[in-house]
Amino acid sequence: MTPPSRDMDADRTASRYFLPYQQEYILDESQLSFIEKSVRIGWTYADSFKNVRKRLHYANRDYLFATKDWPTAIEYVQTCMKFVEVYNRVRSVISHGEDTIRVPVLDKDGKETAFTEEVKIGYIKFDNGSRIIAFTSNPAAMQAYGGDVGLDEFAKHANQQMLYATAQGRVTWGYDLAIWSAHWGDGTLFCEMSQEARAGKGPWEYYRKVTLEDAVSQGLVEKINEVAGKQMSREGFIADARKRARTDEIYQQEYMCNPVGGKFAIVDWPVIQRCKEETTIERLHFENHAVIREFGEFHTAAQLTREASIAAYLKGSFQKLFSAVTRHSLGFDVAASGDGDLACIYVDEVQGDAQSLAGLLTCRTEDWHFLRLALWTILRNVTAINGCGDETGLGRQICWETAKEFVGRFTPVNFRGTKHDMGFELMVALQEQRKRFPAATDHEDIARDFYALRKTGNKGKWTFSESRNPLNEHSHCDMAWAGALSLHAMGSGTRFEPEWFAPGPNTYTTPARRERTHTLIG
Repeated sequence: MTPPSRDMDADRTASRYFLPYQQEYILDESQLSFIEKSVRIGWTYADSFKNVRKRLHYANRDYLFATKDWPTAIEYVQTCMKFVEVYNRVRSVISHGEDTIRVPVLDKDGKETAFTEEVKIGYIKFDNGSRIIAFTSNPAAMQAYGGDVGLDEFAKHANQQMLYATAQGRVTWGYDLAIWSAHWGDGTLFCEMSQEARAGKGPWEYYRKVTLEDAVSQGLVEKINEVAGKQMSREGFIADARKRARTDEIYQQEYMCNPVGGKFAIVDWPVIQRCKEETTIERLHFENHAVIREFGEFHTAAQLTREASIAAYLKGSFQKLFSAVTRHSLGFDVAASGDGDLACIYVDEVQGDAQSLAGLLTCRTEDWHFLRLALWTILRNVTAINGCGDETGLGRQICWETAKEFVGRFTPVNFRGTKHDMGFELMVALQEQRKRFPAATDHEDIARDFYALRKTGNKGKWTFSESRNPLNEHSHCDMAWAGALSLHAMGSGTRFEPEWFAPGPNTYTTPARRERTHTLIG
């Protein structure tokens, strides 16, 4: 093994890079640590140094780092490598980078199923047999390993109960466990554990609460000025944080470790912004009276003529979607009311494990014949498509009929039993920018629909609900849930190989090309 050329344990080393609260944590050797903290005070940065140092001190001792999303996991590994370079220990690293592992798919109770999935990891392998392995918050990924564990931003994990159960099992043979996070509401397992820790209860040997104002008093602003070349005052820095928070409740929770009650957006707005892409989509909206005006009332005697008219209209409006030779997925959120919620058919183009919205049909109508034919026309004319639909309540009949018509390509989903799983699946996809939609301002209501989804924590498990979309008063997250169903459809139904991608019936064209985004409002 390569001997160190700089002393990572020297007092001057720690004081040069870290503030007192960081130094204390780095040097502490407690087996079980719990930290309530403000956002953006460098706790995870200190943890990366601590665990590079520890891997170099101890042979064959892994560190398992779990965080809220994949970009953060990779950023952690990159930070660790910077410390390796600073202390001239690059020769101690055998390899580093990204990899994938196959892990069991867990059911809602945390038990292994017969299915597996691929999970990405970031890693650093040292020449003494120790490793740093960074994951997203998939509990199954951690089950394959043992070693020290760090749970970053624990309050923001979707299923804290299962993640904690898995993590504590990894440290059974005398390894260390550290949990740290800013708060994310008063209904989380993290909040419950923090109350125990404050009262001196629970297993924690090391407990700290570090607010933004604590960090500022120990030199955070001066350190930022030194690194970033700024000239901020302590008072101005705190005032800026208050201004960004907008409300005292947010400031208290994000910066002062005082959780607030209530519901939160499924992801932060900056995450939604990162999911936007410069692309065009084909989009239609029908009000009930527009359906009748364009295609007439439903009558058995004229059924075939009406169906041909509806199919021709959709083929003319979705020419790009119907001619695209690629894999697709579809979500169908059911509503049948002339003046109520939206019915929504949401079609994504599938790109590896990511999705980009390609076509969207929404309507407010009680015309079941139109709804069914619109859904079936899309399923018949879009290449390599799998779909899922909400069979709860009103959707039972139409989803049953569609599943019979498109065997292996359309799956009914009961929201009552799967809403948590689909909400969690969607939340992770948004965090990892695998769920994409157009950035154009005339489609801003789609982004707002996802942002209107709310999550409420209850002992470490999220409950998902809907709030008002300020840009589309008729959607109560109907587009977002249709998008979640499309995401769910990626993992169900027939697997389409590239050689299957043939246009088939997609060659239909109309004499006059219609606008790709066309809204019928009367």
